[in-house]
Amino acid sequence: MRSSAAISEHLDTRTAAIEVAGLLDSALEGQVDLVLVYGSFHHRESFEEAVADIKRTLNPSVIIGVTVESAVGCDLELEGVAGLSALAMQLPGVTLTPWTTTPNKPVPISKPERIPEWIGLQEDTKAVFFFADPFSTPITRLLPALVNAAGATNEIPIIGGMASGASQKGFNRLILNDELITGGGIGLTMSGDVHIDCIVSQGCRPIGEPLVITNIKDNVILELGGKPALDVLKELAQSLSPEERQMVKEGVLLGGVIDEQKRHFGRGDFLVRSILGLDHKRKGIAAGEFYRLGKTVQFHVRDAQTAVEDLQLLLDTQELEDQPFAGLLVTCNGRGKKLFFEEDCDLTIIRERIGEVPIAGFFAAGEIGPIGNESFLHGHTSCLTLFRS
Repeated sequence: MRSSAAISEHLDTRTAAIEVAGLLDSALEGQVDLVLVYGSFHHRESFEEAVADIKRTLNPSVIIGVTVESAVGCDLELEGVAGLSALAMQLPGVTLTPWTTTPNKPVPISKPERIPEWIGLQEDTKAVFFFADPFSTPITRLLPALVNAAGATNEIPIIGGMASGASQKGFNRLILNDELITGGGIGLTMSGDVHIDCIVSQGCRPIGEPLVITNIKDNVILELGGKPALDVLKELAQSLSPEERQMVKEGVLLGGVIDEQKRHFGRGDFLVRSILGLDHKRKGIAAGEFYRLGKTVQFHVRDAQTAVEDLQLLLDTQELEDQPFAGLLVTCNGRGKKLFFEEDCDLTIIRERIGEVPIAGFFAAGEIGPIGNESFLHGHTSCLTLFRS
């Protein structure tokens, strides 16, 4: 199995596509099975033609294109500037089953028994990749349905991310072979003789102590540990160090414990969500998720140092494995320079640890990847998928 990655900073879309296609074509001989293409919003209007150019040059069995806020590839994270990146793979012995879900023909969430056939699950399926438009995809209902379907077949991970190349419905572009969709999503079920690892590095660290939700109305947490939730947050802020208080001013997040059976909670045990607002009248906190009564949660802050440490720790285990032949990096559009205040931070760390593996990807409006045995929609994370023979 082999792969190649390429990226172009050229502002003209067709020129960028020809450049990327030429680099990939010169690096790979023989049949190309899969090409993933990510184009920044600068390339949106001609993105369909760009993907067609790459398709004509490489003639892959499957090609998928997604418009994004910023493209990632090789050694570059092209934040806020024109970027077109692609990852081409030769996958002998691997079955690729592409599928779509659109507003007119959605995945049958209400009939879960049909989902495995719809997405092409097999006994030797290794992963399901999914890229979707956030404005038209009911991801909070669809992803659990996909997870349940895949969980019935050896807990297969769902991996991918939300298109980030537009700020309103109808402007993202998603392409599967010769089909263009502006709503819904594109999936790819990968089965056969390939090994896939996905690590999810969160860019947040917990503050305070875990607390139990003792009163909640819809998504508004009214009490934590028997006290008004807003009072708990204010008391916590007053007890923090000056450095931590500054982090709180920049935004507080809330993490829900993934496995309540654990006696102690640490790094990687929380699924972090944004706090949407404060309800001063009821002294409540509006969470970015509908938690149940009795759920254990903990406040978090975004922290560059923790993000680096977390990624380094996760890469420790990957260094014990064989060298991957390809990598897919889907990172939050709130990371990069916004978090680290320097360019290419995630990619630089990955390069230092796993070497010159062809990598492409994008900054997403939500990342999809597994923590433990279940896949979730994340924010503030960096999801790295490594492919091995």
